Amino acid sequence: MSRILVLYLLLILVGGIGGWLFIDGLAYKTCRVEAGGTVTASDFIKSGDEEAYFTQDSAPFDTSVPGEYPVKVRSGYFTHKATLIVQDTIPPKAVPRTARIAIGAACDPRELVTDIEDATQVSVYFESKPDYSIRGSQTVKVLLVDAEGNCTSVKSELIISQVVGDLYREVGSPLPGLSDFVVEAQTSSFQTDISAIDMNKIGDYEVNILADGYEGTAMLHVVDTTPPTGQAVNVSGYLLAPHSPEEFVTNVSDATQVSFSWQQEPDLTKEGTQDVRIVLTDEGGNETAITAQLTLKEDTEPPVITGTRDIEILTGEGISYRRGVEVTDNCPEGLELTVDSSNVNSDVEGVYEAVYQAKDLAGNTATARITVTVHARKYSEEEINKLADAVLEDIFKPDMTLLDKVEAIYNYNLTHISYISHSDKGDWTQAAYEGLVNHAGDCFVYASTAKVLLTRAGITNMDIAKIPAETSHYWNLVDIGDGWYHLDTTPRKDHPRIFMWTDEQLMDYSEKHKKSHNYDHSLYPEVN
Repeated sequence: MSRILVLYLLLILVGGIGGWLFIDGLAYKTCRVEAGGTVTASDFIKSGDEEAYFTQDSAPFDTSVPGEYPVKVRSGYFTHKATLIVQDTIPPKAVPRTARIAIGAACDPRELVTDIEDATQVSVYFESKPDYSIRGSQTVKVLLVDAEGNCTSVKSELIISQVVGDLYREVGSPLPGLSDFVVEAQTSSFQTDISAIDMNKIGDYEVNILADGYEGTAMLHVVDTTPPTGQAVNVSGYLLAPHSPEEFVTNVSDATQVSFSWQQEPDLTKEGTQDVRIVLTDEGGNETAITAQLTLKEDTEPPVITGTRDIEILTGEGISYRRGVEVTDNCPEGLELTVDSSNVNSDVEGVYEAVYQAKDLAGNTATARITVTVHARKYSEEEINKLADAVLEDIFKPDMTLLDKVEAIYNYNLTHISYISHSDKGDWTQAAYEGLVNHAGDCFVYASTAKVLLTRAGITNMDIAKIPAETSHYWNLVDIGDGWYHLDTTPRKDHPRIFMWTDEQLMDYSEKHKKSHNYDHSLYPEVN
């Protein structure tokens, strides 16, 4: 009986040891990673487990710092103890950089390299200290050592000159002199016209200098390190009315241009007094924050509309509703004026009403009403003739031929009438009036204006119209003694000069432009 018990206990012990060995064998005891790399809990599990994680009682680790870190990894039902070893075996890298210093000055080794790359902290040393007393160029070896002791040697060039490499001056200060650029020189002179440098403008300026017979280059850096100053101004206004940050600052002083911005934008819906923060920024990026107060109150006062008047026009005339009309308000920001003229028909005789409405930012409104009286337009041919005679007197010159006079009339229409896409086609005298007085109209206005001018000039002419289609068009026929020619003073998008064209010319153009001038030849005399 005792043998069976012992055997049973041995089986239990062996099974336990085997189970422990099985569980223990599921994970790596050690995981190594290069400094700067990444590591996950799954990396410790031999079969991989994307759901594995580091337990909260694992030691914190930083893969940018070499060392050994004890960790605990949970995978499924089991927690495994392991060690993360962060090692750095890759030496640092850097790009050599030429440095220029004045004789007698010292140079930090980091000034001779740039773009240092390594996963750990890198220290930079001179392999051998440069001789700062020797003028000229010398090769300098710079040693880069990372946290694990990996080393890299970089060769760089150090130029030692009697001319300083960099000279910094505050913007607005006087121009530096030779003594500011040169060290221990018997003779020196500027090779650059330093007077051309604007000390009131931030920038980097190259200055060439001859010192004891050797040329050197310095870089003058005009910088702005002094923040702007200003005094706060408290502002009062109305709810919702916008404000700019510069309203809250006065007596601004700086050597460069200063811009203003909100650090804490005001709440324009909040009645009462509140603090606002304004940031003053100069061209050098220096900033000063100023606190001011904004007091807002409700606006209950409506705007006031002045200058409205009843209007009388002739049919077809345009109406300038806003001319002479002004709107004032105690809070002019966001003030709007609208005119409802939807009931007015300026092409039909009658009396109509137009309504003005002014609205301020708070929603207060004011209304004004006017009447628009449209009178029928009636002109006599005698009135039109007088207007035409005045134009001819102005555009005709002595000794003009008939052809010259036709061209003067043609040019007058082109330069004095603006095209609009409608007119009353029922009365040519009214259309001529539009061209001579209002200087605007469509093709019927252009043709009617040309008609009265040609007629008063004693030039034989005739109206002509295209065959009605999707569009209509009117122009003139002219005979100055050698037959009829086409004359069309209406401007077109492709800018043709249809001046004394033959029928062949016009028909060729018409065919290429959607039959723009096709007409019934049987209704008109034969055209050249």
